[in-house]
Amino acid sequence: MNGKKRKVYIDVAKGFAILLVILGHMNRFFAYEGRLMQVVYSVQLPLFLIVGGYWMRVKDGETPGQFFTKKFYRLLQPYFFYGFLSIIYAWPGNQEGFVHYFSGLLWGIGINDYLPNLPIWFLPMFFLANCWFYLALLLGKKGRNLKEQLLLEAGAVAVLMSVGLIINDPFSRLPWGFELSLIIQGFFFAGHLWRIGEERFFPEGRVSAKQKRILVLMLFPVFAVWLICVRLNGRIDLNADWFGNTGLWSCYLAAFAGCYLLLFAAAITAKCRPLAWIFSLFGENSMAVMAVHVPVLIWMDGVITPLMPQVIKENFMVKNWIGVSYSFVTIALLSLFAAMLLKKKEV
Repeated sequence: MNGKKRKVYIDVAKGFAILLVILGHMNRFFAYEGRLMQVVYSVQLPLFLIVGGYWMRVKDGETPGQFFTKKFYRLLQPYFFYGFLSIIYAWPGNQEGFVHYFSGLLWGIGINDYLPNLPIWFLPMFFLANCWFYLALLLGKKGRNLKEQLLLEAGAVAVLMSVGLIINDPFSRLPWGFELSLIIQGFFFAGHLWRIGEERFFPEGRVSAKQKRILVLMLFPVFAVWLICVRLNGRIDLNADWFGNTGLWSCYLAAFAGCYLLLFAAAITAKCRPLAWIFSLFGENSMAVMAVHVPVLIWMDGVITPLMPQVIKENFMVKNWIGVSYSFVTIALLSLFAAMLLKKKEV
């Protein structure tokens, strides 16, 4: 990843998150408003947004135009590639269907059946969010020290989020999730603070015994905060511009707490090489897995499942641990295989 030293625990965490995305789209097994969906949706996309802020930099000698161009090729080129591929795969069968999907692809939001491959709505929104946060970081460069830098960045993020909330209308969505790209700037800033704190308190990844005890003790209050917020807020859905029953504050709080738990679990998992390897594969290929898992799921249900022997077919579709596990693992592994075939080298 051009200039970025991969961190295993972050790739593992992204692997966890993309597997939660797959689980969240297995609607035949789980009620959309059920408790499991509340848990899954509270952390799956926020983790990617926080990681986006973690890796964001203003590089010396890099112009804003160069940054935006790099992000265009990194995010929008795959978006249109997978979008066109999905339209061909879906093949509407009439002119109206093609016009609907092509216009939906240009509009770039994942509601009203605008996209035959729903999850890719995230990519154009993520592109805009990266651009906004880059501008906040540019403003932060005006600060004379770290404190002034962070204050300027925090002020810019607060203004961006406020504008997003002012123009937000769930019933009249803007292209590429424009308003949402502003509202979620707090996740980027949290990732940015995480990196600064990590570099300051855990240089070169070294964690003292005292720091380990503090991190472990934090698990209990963090878990309590996450559980309370998830129960109060219910299911969130960033794609649908829905932040839960109690609003944006609890959406953010549940996401921060849930992501802490997820990252802690990832740090533990990263110490076991076999597990770290498989979850890192999902993390490194997370964008491509996001783009292909729904077509794979549809293909499994429509083409492969009817051809299965009856005993396997029954276990594949039944709503118990056997069916869920068998279906989930199959779809996840096939999605990873398809993603690795299609994915281009990351910028």
